[in-house]
Amino acid sequence: MDKYQIIRSILRAIGLFIILLISLSFWMLIQRPDEHLHLVFCDVGQGDAILLFKNDQQILIDGGPSKQVLSCLGQYMPFWDRELELMVLTHPDNDHVAGLISVLANYQVAQFVGPGVGKSSAAFTEFVRQLEQEQTKIFVAKKGDHLRLAGIELTVLWPESGQGSDLAYQPGEGRVLGASDSVNETSVVLRVDFGEFDVLLPGDIGFKSEQQLVGEELSGIEVFKVSHHGSKYSSGEEFLASVKPALAVISVGKNSFGHPTDEVLSRLQAIGTRILRTDIDGSIEVISNGQSWWLAD
Repeated sequence: MDKYQIIRSILRAIGLFIILLISLSFWMLIQRPDEHLHLVFCDVGQGDAILLFKNDQQILIDGGPSKQVLSCLGQYMPFWDRELELMVLTHPDNDHVAGLISVLANYQVAQFVGPGVGKSSAAFTEFVRQLEQEQTKIFVAKKGDHLRLAGIELTVLWPESGQGSDLAYQPGEGRVLGASDSVNETSVVLRVDFGEFDVLLPGDIGFKSEQQLVGEELSGIEVFKVSHHGSKYSSGEEFLASVKPALAVISVGKNSFGHPTDEVLSRLQAIGTRILRTDIDGSIEVISNGQSWWLAD
């Protein structure tokens, strides 16, 4: 190889480096956090996974049934950010907890909040083991708790104090603790407030728990995550009349339960609520500046 070929090779390498540097800078620019609240209902199939973020602060609520949640986090979080400030589990069913195992394996989690009710399942047992291994701070949610992060306020509306125990997160328990009903009825129900923008995330609660919440801090809701993937045993008429959301999001995938049911779709349509579904629309991103809100393109 003569000296001119060597020079050309060096110049080519420098050119490629400059192109890569420009591409990386552009990528970092478009992923730069902003002052808006971003609310993402991740498409994880038949399950729930909800990502909230503002600036460089992130909250993950549930993780869906599989590793698919990692694709959602990779799409919406900067690639250099490997920490979640808060992880919330609404209840320990596999379609909410299983994906969180892979999240714990790939991200640091500063704090965890969940119900005081565990479940005898391989997924929940492994999840608890991972929490202990990572030495994550654990808090059991109860009605009246308030969590604040980056101007986002989360209020726990359910379950009531005394439903469950922090023993649910002790390795080796391997049983349901403090549950007199289905674990769905002890789901952590959250109201998210960001300025004048309000969201209701009710986990998988059914009629029984909904009746306890009617009239309690449910007014003024813009966005509502439909309970239990659109089960006919959730999202009752009285409950929906109390919430009256502008937008209802159904997190659902291929399933044998008939979710979302025609009954729930009809109830939502009857109150004039717009409906979006992850099985049809994919991941759904809602953005708010604290006054107005809109759907991402």
